[in-house]
Amino acid sequence: MQRPQHRNALPQGFEIEEYVIDSVIGHGGFGITYLAKDIHLDQWVAIKEYLPNELAVREGVSTVYAKSNTDEEAFEWGLQRFIMEARTLAQFQHPNIVQVMRFFEAHRTAYMVMAYQEGESLSAILKREHRLDEGALMDIILPIIDGLEAVHKAGFLHRDIKPGNIFIRKEDNTPVLLDFGAARYAIGQRSTSLTSIVTPGYAPFEQYDNKSTQGPWTDIYALGGVMYYSMTGNIPTEVVGRLKRDDMPRAVDSCAGEYKMEILRAVDWALALDEDARPQDLTQWREALVSLPLNIMPNAEKVAKTADKPSKISPWAWALVALLFLLPTGYWLYHGFYTNPEEVRQQQKQQIEGFVGNYFAATERADIEALLNAYAERVDYFHWGPTNRAAVRMDKTSYFDKWPEVRYALISDLELMDGLGKKEVVSVSFLMGFYTHNPNKYDEAFNTIEGKARHTWKLIKEDGQYKIISEKQQVIERKRYHKALNQTSS
Repeated sequence: MQRPQHRNALPQGFEIEEYVIDSVIGHGGFGITYLAKDIHLDQWVAIKEYLPNELAVREGVSTVYAKSNTDEEAFEWGLQRFIMEARTLAQFQHPNIVQVMRFFEAHRTAYMVMAYQEGESLSAILKREHRLDEGALMDIILPIIDGLEAVHKAGFLHRDIKPGNIFIRKEDNTPVLLDFGAARYAIGQRSTSLTSIVTPGYAPFEQYDNKSTQGPWTDIYALGGVMYYSMTGNIPTEVVGRLKRDDMPRAVDSCAGEYKMEILRAVDWALALDEDARPQDLTQWREALVSLPLNIMPNAEKVAKTADKPSKISPWAWALVALLFLLPTGYWLYHGFYTNPEEVRQQQKQQIEGFVGNYFAATERADIEALLNAYAERVDYFHWGPTNRAAVRMDKTSYFDKWPEVRYALISDLELMDGLGKKEVVSVSFLMGFYTHNPNKYDEAFNTIEGKARHTWKLIKEDGQYKIISEKQQVIERKRYHKALNQTSS
């Protein structure tokens, strides 16, 4: 593949700190990204250089200067925000957020050193594939939401989410979010050239207006735009055009029958023009993507469905019915189910602990039939959408073919949430340590993986047995290495 060219780029072979520049792998209005070799560690890295086209020029081989005295203030402010971005990102160790290893200042500008991994951008994938099916799209979006949520909790926004800034690793097809836009936003507050700091179709109105408030809803709009493009094959209409006449087809109309209606509604919700009408945080939007429509319905709308319906029975009649029902049943309830609610809860907890233990014991034995028996007829994987037992069987079979040796260890208490002590669905969350090994993979870079994962399940009890109706897994720590050589691989 031909590397991008840039006249202002550092030349091949140029040494900066302990790095040797190899080539340009990307560039935009505010910087250049290089592939470079760390000569101390003998590994490839990506280095992003702060070099805003409209504000700065390079003189000689390496030194960067503001174009004029009037650009000096904006350039310096953007430089400090670039450094702040690097410092903030360096705090995160999340698999779906670009890993910043270090940053430094040199040649009157700054550089951000990031881990380099082979793969391709979502933009390149969509250019080739045009559209993504539901499973492939959710495999990308939900991990990105998890990573971005950690960034939002730290008080930081991305501000430039688009397909070109979502990278899919070649190694395991996992997504990573690149190129946070703090420097672009900072310069935009000082510069009149707003067109260079937004990406049409993915930037909401508040990014065009420096008097509007930006927040998590700003990134949510952009993610909604990414999903819209991935589903329809069309980039969303630029928001300025939508303000005058919003005739952009809705996702629920364009993709009906191809994706779950909950997902389509969530995309349209994210693309609302008014920031107050959008989801206000990623937790709220994630629930809309993976939950039933009723769960995201505003309270007033829920009430409207049942309010203002006059009762045909007088309040006194209802009171009499309630009294006649409660008197004979109250004694039974007191001495039955609610005699000792804590005892009931503990008994249920022990049953669920046994169920979890048996499930992972079956996993270690590669007992597919036992695993299938743990599921209901339809299982809702967060990264697949609705699936069936045949799909579960295929997934488990392929997993055990790849990793014939599997070990698990519960490393936290089971956190039992809604439904405990009742007959409805029970939610359980816990941490598992995992170890997978394939003794026949000695020709590959690694044959062993170990780490930690957060599991969140929803269970239902049928015929005295618990079944899984929803299973979510989020890897929070992972190490790959070759067991024979005992060498780690990032």
